[in-house]
Amino acid sequence: MVRRDIALLLVAILGLSFVMPSSMTATPKLSEVSGREGMYRTSYVSHAPFNITSEADFVTMSFPGNGSETDPYLIQGLNITSSGSSCIWVMNTASHFIIEDCLFTSAIYQYPAGPVTLTNVSNGVVRENHIHDSFAGIAGYNLSQCVISDNILSVEYLGITITSSNFTLVTNNTQGYEPCGQAVIASNCRNCTISLNVFKNITSSGISVFGGYDVNVTKNRLYASTGELAFTWSGIELRSVRSCLILENTVANFSLSGLDVRGTDCLIADNNVTDADVCMKLSLNNSIVRDNYVSDGFDGLALVQTNFTSVYGNTIYGRRGYYEAGIAVHGGIFSEIFSNNISRVYIGIYLQGSSELNVSSNIVSNGRYGFAFGWYSNWDVPEGPFANCSIVDNVFDSGGIYPLIEYYSDWEFHTITFEGNTVNGGDIGFFAEVDGYAIDGNDYTQILLVSCNRIIVSGGDFSGILSDRSTPYYDPGQASAITLLNCSECTLEGANVHNNTIGVNLQDCTECNVTGCLVDLNTWRGISIDDSTHIRVSGVDISSSPRGIEISSSHSCQITGSTITENEEGIVLRTSYNCLLSGSMFFENGDAILLDDADGTDLNGNVVYWNDRGILLNSTSDCLITENNVYNNTGVGISLTIGSNLNDIFNNTFAFNSPNAICEGTSNHWDNQVDTGNQWSDYGGEGPYVIDENDQDNYPSIIITTTTTPTDQGGIDPLFLAAGGGVIGLIALVIIVADRRRTTVVE
Repeated sequence: MVRRDIALLLVAILGLSFVMPSSMTATPKLSEVSGREGMYRTSYVSHAPFNITSEADFVTMSFPGNGSETDPYLIQGLNITSSGSSCIWVMNTASHFIIEDCLFTSAIYQYPAGPVTLTNVSNGVVRENHIHDSFAGIAGYNLSQCVISDNILSVEYLGITITSSNFTLVTNNTQGYEPCGQAVIASNCRNCTISLNVFKNITSSGISVFGGYDVNVTKNRLYASTGELAFTWSGIELRSVRSCLILENTVANFSLSGLDVRGTDCLIADNNVTDADVCMKLSLNNSIVRDNYVSDGFDGLALVQTNFTSVYGNTIYGRRGYYEAGIAVHGGIFSEIFSNNISRVYIGIYLQGSSELNVSSNIVSNGRYGFAFGWYSNWDVPEGPFANCSIVDNVFDSGGIYPLIEYYSDWEFHTITFEGNTVNGGDIGFFAEVDGYAIDGNDYTQILLVSCNRIIVSGGDFSGILSDRSTPYYDPGQASAITLLNCSECTLEGANVHNNTIGVNLQDCTECNVTGCLVDLNTWRGISIDDSTHIRVSGVDISSSPRGIEISSSHSCQITGSTITENEEGIVLRTSYNCLLSGSMFFENGDAILLDDADGTDLNGNVVYWNDRGILLNSTSDCLITENNVYNNTGVGISLTIGSNLNDIFNNTFAFNSPNAICEGTSNHWDNQVDTGNQWSDYGGEGPYVIDENDQDNYPSIIITTTTTPTDQGGIDPLFLAAGGGVIGLIALVIIVADRRRTTVVE
């Protein structure tokens, strides 16, 4: 069909353009008129368009030479303008000839013809010509042993195209800053080379090779248009190719992909690819990808159904470190990815849907996460996990291993080797489907437990697991020092967890314990509990984080006997039900306790003081709030918003808060409805304690003190609270003294 189309096109153009001029006149070279840089400096001779249809036409038209390799026919120095046909069309020749140093202009708009068109030609050379103000440049069909070199192009759509050609060289051709749709297309070619070409303002695609064999694309420089509305495709695209070399090319600013290569037995090496959505998208078999420099892409290298291929020695820099993957693997078998250097990315290595892969000795630095267990695919690869893969001896920093594993129950973790990997110089402990095991936390810098039962993690110092980003907006990410995913009856005890994004992260867990840990200075959450049940946190010290503990979408969790201090929010319960907060100290936080849609919570025996605000209920009902000492908070002591209903609040002390209580909910009880209300520092001593027109404590009592003067920190004497509130006040005193707080005790 292609040959038939070419034949019809040939007949049409022959009818229009087979003209032999009766005379030739010398004209100045165009550069003398336009002043365009880089044009060749000879005089041109005006000439009408013409075709050569056989060897005899070279002689008939009196071109010098005899057609031999040493004395080729020479077509030189012509200035040809055509309104609708090729300027020169050579066909069906095997003699040696050269077309050089000519000036061509043609408005021909018929692919694959151009101002210079060669069809069924061997031994032709088209060099050092200038083609300007044209739709296309040079076109060749069924060429052999031809050279297209050193031409200067100023064309609108297509620079050079060769089809069904062999042993042809396209080299050192240049398009300046004039927009050009596509640089070079080579279709169904063998043993051809496209090298050293420079195109600087491409508006569609750079070099495209379709169905080639032994086609080498080397040392080209391709720059996409960067106009405000520009949307370009691929810098270098090879489809259905075999035994091709893609070496030492520079490709920049293409919207979709820098390199897009789909083939077998290819070598892709030493290319410089920058600023593309996917810098290198590769679907390869039995190939090598090495020593490329890739930067500023959404994905650095995307390997899609790549098999039996080695990827190594590449340097990859992300765009901003937000959403990029350094190397994203989707599908494929029996490949190896090793010794790559990846930086400034969202995820260093994303592995999905593959099998029999070896990922080893890669370095990921200045990234949010080093490695992710991937499930989702952006390409034509079935979603799902990888299996039978080894991830060993990789070096990560920042967030280390990404803590979320989608659909973990469908993974075959027993087929995966994850060992010898480090983050921030310490080992990553990855344990999946392990039962009844003791882990020494001192052996690891980061720990991830997946579907484990009855594991005890003891001790350890965990710090520096960070995924925070601050531009263009703050996003803390999910990096966690210790993560328990789908675990049951596991215990974390005695660990020091500090200076991470999230200190301890429990997701979809049940009957797990966090006890005796020091959790401080984490940049997002000290402890995060999500979609879990019956989690017990006891005896922990949590401080200096935006959120000390956050519990979301969980139920029946307990926080007991802990100290929560100097956090922006001490404890946040969100969409979590029937939880217990008991016997804990909250001081110097922003908001001490925030219950947001946390019905059925039991707050008992806590000491809440010196916070901005004490206890806050937002759309939270059916809670029992008893025996808490809430005092000296600079804002409200306890606040119930609209939608907080049917809460029982009695036997608490609310003292010297500003104010002690606010209630916008309905049907809340501020006493036990029998004989016991709360202690109030501003109670007048007679009748009920009125909070507002709809809320009052019917059985209030006043705090009896020997002085009404607060201490030097604006607080009340904890001994007074002990007298009025029982043992909780005494506990507060002991902790305050032990913590060397500045309260003055009045005897």
